[in-house]
Amino acid sequence: MTYRALPLPRASLAVPGPLPARPAPGAGPLDRARARLAARLTAAAGPDGLLRAPCDGRMLESALALRLLTATEVDPDARERLTRHLKTGLDEGAPDPVQEAAARAALGEYADGRGALARLLGGFDHFTAGRKQLMFRTVLAELGADAFPEVPHPDRTFEARGQQRWLITEMAALKVLHAFGTRSPERVAEDDWRTLEPCALPGPPPYGNHLARLLALLALRLRPRYAAAVRARARELREVLCEDGGVPFLTGMDVFATATGGLALAGAGAPAPVLRALAVALARQQNPDGGWGFDRGVGQSDVDDTAYCVEFLRTTAPGRYGAGVSAGERYLLARQGADGGFPTFERGTASEVAITAAAVNALAPEPAHRAAVAAAVRFVTARQEAAGPCERSWSLNESNALFRTVLAHDSFLAAAPGHPAAAGAARARARAVARLLATQHPDGGWGHVPADPSDPISTAYALIAVARTPGTRAATARAVRHLLERQRPDGGFTSRPDQAGPRPLAYHVPLLTDVCVLLGLNHARAGLAAP
Repeated sequence: MTYRALPLPRASLAVPGPLPARPAPGAGPLDRARARLAARLTAAAGPDGLLRAPCDGRMLESALALRLLTATEVDPDARERLTRHLKTGLDEGAPDPVQEAAARAALGEYADGRGALARLLGGFDHFTAGRKQLMFRTVLAELGADAFPEVPHPDRTFEARGQQRWLITEMAALKVLHAFGTRSPERVAEDDWRTLEPCALPGPPPYGNHLARLLALLALRLRPRYAAAVRARARELREVLCEDGGVPFLTGMDVFATATGGLALAGAGAPAPVLRALAVALARQQNPDGGWGFDRGVGQSDVDDTAYCVEFLRTTAPGRYGAGVSAGERYLLARQGADGGFPTFERGTASEVAITAAAVNALAPEPAHRAAVAAAVRFVTARQEAAGPCERSWSLNESNALFRTVLAHDSFLAAAPGHPAAAGAARARARAVARLLATQHPDGGWGHVPADPSDPISTAYALIAVARTPGTRAATARAVRHLLERQRPDGGFTSRPDQAGPRPLAYHVPLLTDVCVLLGLNHARAGLAAP
């Protein structure tokens, strides 16, 4: 398949479509669907201007919260709500074997943790697989579903230096739980306790991560000096319970949703004051290092959120936010690895295809970054050639990495059409789109993987890439029909959980489905309108 760019301004998620705030009388079903969805997203803005994107409760965190409340003997009412949440989840079907084992163990039922872990990670081919094996076995052992694993060199095994801060916290907590669980408390150093201490303070969990805090509190309860603080934080758990009685993985993804939702609203023709309000709110969340985290107050910046924030601020008001955009670009460039790729968090950790693609889209418009962008594109192209373009990482979808790489290749090809790496990028782009076209279901949609049934968020991801490609009008139209048939009366969409963390455990942020569907429909509108 020969690459030919559509006549679009650039490879942005915010492809402009001729849609005013309210479509004119007689507008077609696609424009009406986009307008309803845009209105729904606009209404999701909170008092601080960010789109509110809370996470649903999850069984793993709920099981650990029940364990903590039981161990500290506080708040019987919250314990009852968590118990109901876990029992309901088991009745309806747990999302994966590990969470089923965790829930059953927390409820005092038999749970085969070893077998559950084998079923979850049996096909998990990822650079974090070894650490996840250790983590989940230790968690299940703490809950009573497995024996604590044998660890020949605990100090080195639980070491997380150079990693993101919440992971350092998690690994320190797991080290403490493992040491006490194997009757070796002397292995815990003062530095381990100091690492965990911030989780005993009042307020939101450090780094917006409920899982890390729950693990830290379970570890801190084992030292008498922290007993009062742990009990106080345990009593506060009732404040974070979701409507269904569960505890979420994260505090929310308001920054990520505002950046991507802002791009979606820009592409849907949202009024300038709406976009400016979102931009002001995002600019206030920029961290001192120039990056952004996924939620308000999260001081751990990451490449993914920073890339989308940079792209939205540049799209909305490049003059006003020029300094913030430049700081974000510097943050990104400082994390590029020697292989040309970008990790999610810290330089020196493994580069990832989808994250690198996001960085390319943020950096490509600036000519001064041409060398860095070319190196990143070479990394993506080489990885696609070696292992295929279907990375599943922070998203459980094949189509997530595929649409990101298509946009990255388009960004690069538009910025440097004669570059030596352009031919490889064009071939990689063609392979990515070919994979999507070959895996589209008869109903017009896509699933997480080809064997899965279609769902809206997977379909939206794929549509972004397909709609930008000449010769795909029929596939685009089928995908649009699939989505429009599934729009709810309130304008929103319901989809299966797509986000993953700790990978490969799924968690759900419902608003992101609406954001991604609007992005997909915007690209479809532009693609179908192209000559």
